[in-house]
Amino acid sequence: MARKVGKRFISLQHKILFFTLIMVLIPLMVVGILSYVKSSEIIRQKVSVSDLNTVTQIGQNLEFMFDYFNDTYLFMTQSTEVRRFLKMRTDVDPIAYNDQKSITEQLLTNLPNMKTFLHSIQLEGLYGNRLNARGAVRSLEPEKVAEILISKGKPIWYSNEVVLGNGRKKKVITYEREIKDINNISIPLGVLQMNMDLEAVNRLLESRLSGNADGFYLLDENNSIVASTNVNHENNVISDIIGGPLSMGNPEGYMELKINGTPYLVTYDKIKPLEWHVLHLVPAQELLKENQIILQIIIITIIITFFVCAVMAFLFSRQIIWPIRKLSRLMSQVEGQDFKARITVSGNDEITQLELSFNKMLVRLQELISEVYTAQINKKEAELKAFQAQINPHFLYNTLDTIYWMSRMEKAFETSELVQALSKLFRLSLNSGREITTVRDEVEHLHHYVVIQQKRYEDMIDFQISVDEETLDCHTVKLILQPIVENAIVHGIEKKGDSGIIRVEIKREDDFLVFYIYDSGDGVDLEDIQRYLEQYGENNKGFAVKNMNDRIQLYFGTQYGIEFMNQPEGTVVKVVQPWFRGEMTDDQADDRR
Repeated sequence: MARKVGKRFISLQHKILFFTLIMVLIPLMVVGILSYVKSSEIIRQKVSVSDLNTVTQIGQNLEFMFDYFNDTYLFMTQSTEVRRFLKMRTDVDPIAYNDQKSITEQLLTNLPNMKTFLHSIQLEGLYGNRLNARGAVRSLEPEKVAEILISKGKPIWYSNEVVLGNGRKKKVITYEREIKDINNISIPLGVLQMNMDLEAVNRLLESRLSGNADGFYLLDENNSIVASTNVNHENNVISDIIGGPLSMGNPEGYMELKINGTPYLVTYDKIKPLEWHVLHLVPAQELLKENQIILQIIIITIIITFFVCAVMAFLFSRQIIWPIRKLSRLMSQVEGQDFKARITVSGNDEITQLELSFNKMLVRLQELISEVYTAQINKKEAELKAFQAQINPHFLYNTLDTIYWMSRMEKAFETSELVQALSKLFRLSLNSGREITTVRDEVEHLHHYVVIQQKRYEDMIDFQISVDEETLDCHTVKLILQPIVENAIVHGIEKKGDSGIIRVEIKREDDFLVFYIYDSGDGVDLEDIQRYLEQYGENNKGFAVKNMNDRIQLYFGTQYGIEFMNQPEGTVVKVVQPWFRGEMTDDQADDRR
């Protein structure tokens, strides 16, 4: 049988220190977490507004660039030289045509407000006349001219790649529009193509980058990427980058979404002359870099406060515990029968009153021992020897019954309940000398044991017993459940040092009677248990386990016995015996082997 031990000793000083630190640490952590979350929210809001201002400024710059193209177009439609050039035929008067072309080309090249982002200007007349300014590009195909004329004077914007005069290709944003005679707007004179240098747009976007993780995008009306700070993303659709459709219902704003599991802030602004948008993608973590210093300050503050409180709690608890330890040492002396020991009283609190009372108790105890100890001890020893010679089971049962009824009469109901449980426990343990008993009696025996242990452990252990009705009349070797449950208490729940559950299940599995005993302790060393099933160790360690297993196999055979298993919740002990109902004696059990 496993040895009973008390609860694990935990110093009162450690308890005071622990609970003080918990009371300090929890508010500190709550305040720290709330402060960090609130500051993160404020910083996120401010950074989001700031980022929106940045995107809006980029959008305004792009609007200026696009407006410049419209202004240049208006200048051309109003220019007499441009109109004169577009009306001329190359085959009527080549000299006059070349002179006019030179004048018009010089006019366009030397525009007073010419911008560096304007890559090239191309005029295509309807009579074969053509002009390049700022940069030479291949002439427009007739199909392209017809497509521009169909637009009826509306501007056409799109991402393009033009072929230069030297054969190289250049990525641009193209502006195309029909030029009409302002004196008669029903008469088309030709078409205009102006190209914006895409590198200038990319430089504008790159100038506003805040790090290596964010990116700016210029999207057309179909959300296709026209320009980007990441050249690998150009000519893609933004939904391919963010992993889904992007809804931009307002002209400007910001939203949060996840890209490949990473939170991102998406800020956008609409370019008013077009249905295009400027988009900024930045990881949310990048926005909160400034908040990391706040987190570090909070952590440092918590650590410093924790250690200061730990020192203060230690000194405070030591001041309280020191007199109690002196009293404890004196009690140890008294336990060693040193009744002359006295504690030096100091202080003016409850512990001082306890010390005074203890000293008075020792004085009175010493007086009583001096008066009656010697004579009484001799008499009691003689009486005890006489009683021991006369004790038999019936005397024990009758005595326990007498104590039970006296307890009931004195209204000590808990005491009477324990005495009754102990009496029935002894009676069922003896089982009239028979080794074989029924599941019903074994469960009743365990029940009385549990009653006693519940009084001892109070709410520390939750005992649960589940028995199939059909198993109650089955036969089993006696004293199987109680030792296993006791081992579960001592080596499982008590060892763990915390409250736990012990659950017993009895059921039929095929032709076997099976007991399951579960406990939520720390588990067992299965190698040690296997050795104990074969040979118990020093100081009879493992004797109870081996004894139970040997008795089962002695009566029913080696195919039955006890098995230990570990599981995440603790230990499971499985006891397997044959299924047998009806009358059975020990001799009949031997015959079944």
